[in-house]
Amino acid sequence: MSLAEEYKRQFAWRDWGAALAACPIEPGQKVLDFGCGPGDLSAELVSRGAQVVGVDSNEDLLSIAQKRGLRNCAFLNQDLKSPRLEMNSFDGIWCSFTAAYFTNFEGVFRSWIPLLRPKSWVCITEIDDLLGHEPMLEHLRAKLDKFYDEAFTGRGYDFRSGHKISAILKNEGFKIQERLLRDQELAFDGPAIPAVTQAWSNRFNRMGGLKNFLGDEFEDFRSNFLKILENKDHRSTCRVFCVVGMRP
Repeated sequence: MSLAEEYKRQFAWRDWGAALAACPIEPGQKVLDFGCGPGDLSAELVSRGAQVVGVDSNEDLLSIAQKRGLRNCAFLNQDLKSPRLEMNSFDGIWCSFTAAYFTNFEGVFRSWIPLLRPKSWVCITEIDDLLGHEPMLEHLRAKLDKFYDEAFTGRGYDFRSGHKISAILKNEGFKIQERLLRDQELAFDGPAIPAVTQAWSNRFNRMGGLKNFLGDEFEDFRSNFLKILENKDHRSTCRVFCVVGMRP
């Protein structure tokens, strides 16, 4: 299954209705979808009357997005650390599951602010503690914490990004509202349905950083993790944060 197909399947497990309802989207607004991927959320924004510019650096996903033929929507291949877009031109920024890819997200977000008009908004959804699922053996949790630290210091990925978003927006003068989103794959309690367990198994196939970190222990870790998801006492410490910021 391709990454785009995985995203399509996962879409139904996300609480996008709640996230979109929290955003002050109005017909006619110009909205950026940063980290747009195959355009699933761009389509949702367009359906609410927005004029959307989706931005990503994954050419394969952008090709799929462009083939959707969405009206009032354009897709651009750009580096989100320094987007080349017209200043003071957008009413909102939507950004989902992208902030964690920038271990200096505060600086990246600061570079986005000049793109916004006065009285604009941002809506950022991000995970915190992606692999936080219990009951996990203590030595596995210790390895996981070390992996999180290495991923961050190696400038690769911030697995603890979600809870930091509100403070970053506040520091830049945004009035914020924060909520936790339900998620049938990432943040849930009780045993996972088989499709979710398979999606997690597929995700491990893409986690080259974790595989390199664990080495010969990788397969044992994956096996233990999938058993945790199937456990009747499973509970998630992973959280999906949705932060809406209003610019005065």
